[in-house]
Amino acid sequence: MAYGVTPDGFVRPRLPEIRQEIVADLRARMQAAGFGGTVETRPDSVMGLLIDTFAEREAALWEQAEGVYYAMYPGSATGVSLDRAVSFTGVSRYRDEASRAYVVLYGSAGTTVPAGAQIRHRVSQNLWAVSGATQILPGAAADITLQPAVAPNTEYRVTIDGASYVYATGPTTNLPQVLAALVAMLSPSGLDVSSDGAAVRLQTDGRVPAAFSWSASLALVRLGSPALAQTLQASTEGAAVGDLDGIVSQVDGWSAVANLQAGVAGRLAENGAELRARYPTGLFRLGAATLPSIAPNVRDRVAGVRTVKVFMNNGDIADQLGRPPHSVHVVADGGLDDEVANAIFRVVAAGIDTYGQQLVVVQDDEGAEHAIRFDRPERVYVWVRCVTTLLPPSEQAFPPGGFKEIADNVAAAGEAFTIGEDVILQRLYGAIFRTAGLASVDLRLAFSTSPTFVPQPSDYAAANISIQDFQVAVFDLSRIEVI
Repeated sequence: MAYGVTPDGFVRPRLPEIRQEIVADLRARMQAAGFGGTVETRPDSVMGLLIDTFAEREAALWEQAEGVYYAMYPGSATGVSLDRAVSFTGVSRYRDEASRAYVVLYGSAGTTVPAGAQIRHRVSQNLWAVSGATQILPGAAADITLQPAVAPNTEYRVTIDGASYVYATGPTTNLPQVLAALVAMLSPSGLDVSSDGAAVRLQTDGRVPAAFSWSASLALVRLGSPALAQTLQASTEGAAVGDLDGIVSQVDGWSAVANLQAGVAGRLAENGAELRARYPTGLFRLGAATLPSIAPNVRDRVAGVRTVKVFMNNGDIADQLGRPPHSVHVVADGGLDDEVANAIFRVVAAGIDTYGQQLVVVQDDEGAEHAIRFDRPERVYVWVRCVTTLLPPSEQAFPPGGFKEIADNVAAAGEAFTIGEDVILQRLYGAIFRTAGLASVDLRLAFSTSPTFVPQPSDYAAANISIQDFQVAVFDLSRIEVI
């Protein structure tokens, strides 16, 4: 029989086969040399011990050769060999990545918050840190509150990025009138303008700063500048709006912190099974400016992206959803806006328009600016109620942490649903029955697009959940009940 690399793959001889071949070869050589006696090859004989020693060493060499052969292929390679095998299609293992969020640092004008200054997540109490030194300045602010001094015949002037907005009172006036006029005057600026009855507040999205200045008739009440914060270690923790609100590192002049937009969850290092499952996407990632290549490129280039779906309109007129002719529509769940837009810009063909409600201006290598649009999926929050019936312990034991194991498996299965993919009940059943000791399960789901929705018993149904093209199902352990 042929061993080694054959047309049928790698064939490795086993230890008994190697021993038999050594014995046969030894006898043949001794007979050829003129030895006519009996060659004793029992394992407890001197010759047998020598034969077994060399046979075991040869078997180890064959195992090593087989390992080298299979290390070339993603389906059988492990560890560093797997990383190198998948690299031929441009795929690399996802490494540990921290969660990130844009925060607004509030304090006195001119205060510098150093890189590494720590803040606390109000729900998990985990520590986050400011990525780079940030100076709180009116010329680079994301949130500012101004209080008018009410007086007749007074001019109130606010300048935002060089554009001036002016309001002047008449002979008689009062605070509500001035505030209402200021809100109306500043609304066309494109910022979020509001009033609490005492002052006017102007906010960007909490990510992009704007340059502010104002007349002496307006007093500064609160000033905040944007900064990027991230977890101290790799994490899959997210941050809802307002979650990052605790100062840990005391800095003179720094009084408060908040995130005006949701943070982006990081990810833990990819294991071998996950990397093998993602390996085929590398074939598409090597492409450029083609529909199948856009999603893998955006997902691999941007940390925190959970799933991506890409649509296009290759016609000469706008389609029924309003996509312009010859445009690409990317829907990305996760990732910072700037990084998603930059990834789209790098892979979309020149001259092709982008579509979506999110607008980010990206600079190319020559400094020219390009408007990139994309969308975020609407989240469909899913509540799970799982009532279990257990087998008798004598038939199959239910593990001590079985209920938590079921909840974890359901959450993991839910995370696998992508944009526009319906929630299939049977997939969740498959995740549940990975836990031993279950006789039957009554599984019911409720859902809503509002995270504050409180489902009633009548809202739960044993049915699939239909997800639209621009929606994504969201599972969380806090909404999974197992009894």
